[in-house]
Amino acid sequence: PVEFAVDLDNSTPDIEDIKSKITPKTIAICLISPNNPTGVVFNESSLKKLVEIANQHNLYIICDEIYDQIIFDQKFVGIGKVAGDSPVIVLNGFSKVHLMSGWRIGYIAFNQSSKLDALRENLPKLARVRIATNLPVQHAALESLRGPQGYITEFVSELKKRRDLVVKRLNEMPGLSCPNPKGAFYAFPKIEDNRFGTDKEFVQKLLETKGVLTVHGSGFGEKYGSGHFRLVYLPSLEILDSAMNKIEEFVS
Repeated sequence: PVEFAVDLDNSTPDIEDIKSKITPKTIAICLISPNNPTGVVFNESSLKKLVEIANQHNLYIICDEIYDQIIFDQKFVGIGKVAGDSPVIVLNGFSKVHLMSGWRIGYIAFNQSSKLDALRENLPKLARVRIATNLPVQHAALESLRGPQGYITEFVSELKKRRDLVVKRLNEMPGLSCPNPKGAFYAFPKIEDNRFGTDKEFVQKLLETKGVLTVHGSGFGEKYGSGHFRLVYLPSLEILDSAMNKIEEFVS
């Protein structure tokens, strides 16, 4: 895969960078929105530009939208809303929004583009022969869609408090800067101070000396992930506040 640049502060893809990287070998543009590890959420304008590029170069668009309802500061717009007749494949599941981690169930959705006829014909065959989630979990997944959805609002409201705490604290620390994630439950701070060595060395030293577990950004891609680390803000406010204190001690 070929990575493209994204403006983390404004949650926008670098359109010119994407155009410059398309070659005759390019088959698809792949997106994750809301994004892991950055928390970036592409807006409708950005998605339309990506669809235009795909149409110009006869490309598929594959979009992972598994965090689609974990949104804080804007309304989520799925790629399907702006795709028109372009061949779009959407990936989603139940582990994030519906809190069904470990149940191993998800789904694929695609529009009526004739370019997807082969996929439409053969995917059910593959599902019957090779892949299957057990039946009780399938019924549970349906009920999670049909039943009350209020718990999602409560979940996102709590996550927003945790996001706000983490971003505020990180931006107050010397040598760190953190864009405000628009969705999902990850922060992706930048390590401004090179005295820590690589981002991998940073997270290893942080774990060894303070007991705070994060993930090195280069693990998500050397070109754009290096110099960052990913932090998950799912724990309680108390645990996050304690972790922030330890990170602050470490960078100070």
